[in-house]
Amino acid sequence: MSKKHKHEEEVKEEAPEQAAAPADETAQEDYLEQLVRLKAEFENYRKRIERERPLLIDLGKEKVIEKFLPLYDVMLKAQAEINKKGANVDTLKSGLEMVFKEMQRIFAAEGIKPIDCIGTDCNYELHDVLTTLPSDKKNDGKVVEEVQKGFTLNGKVLRHSKVCVGKCPEEAEEQAEEKEKKDEGKEAE
Repeated sequence: MSKKHKHEEEVKEEAPEQAAAPADETAQEDYLEQLVRLKAEFENYRKRIERERPLLIDLGKEKVIEKFLPLYDVMLKAQAEINKKGANVDTLKSGLEMVFKEMQRIFAAEGIKPIDCIGTDCNYELHDVLTTLPSDKKNDGKVVEEVQKGFTLNGKVLRHSKVCVGKCPEEAEEQAEEKEKKDEGKEAE
């Protein structure tokens, strides 16, 4: 092969590599530019969310307070009736009934439901047991007294019911005897 011919082949082989290099550099520059732009957009998004968060919290508070204003009005009317001369028990009773009806209306509108627990089996997901009370076999392990009402919001517990659970004295004695037998059996081993 002649020198000229050999030199042309080398130039031809180098040419595609040199042509590919600018294309790769252009693609890298495009990717870098996209990355920088995306990073700036994300940073702007994060800052906007940080600015809006307190506004959204305040808006939520405002909505809750607006819903309780009618309840406040009812309580003011009840207080005015109490302060009048000649206020009687019936007046107080009707005022309290108005307050409770308004509270129940607000709760229902917001998806808040009371937890019904008297006579039900003790459920630790819904109830906080304060103590046990002596009861008959029928109410053993059941809620016999509600100390404080519990509530759910759309199925999620807002506040557990504080309850007293019935405990049959006979059952308690039998369980204590069984425990003693198990403990004696372990000691014998």
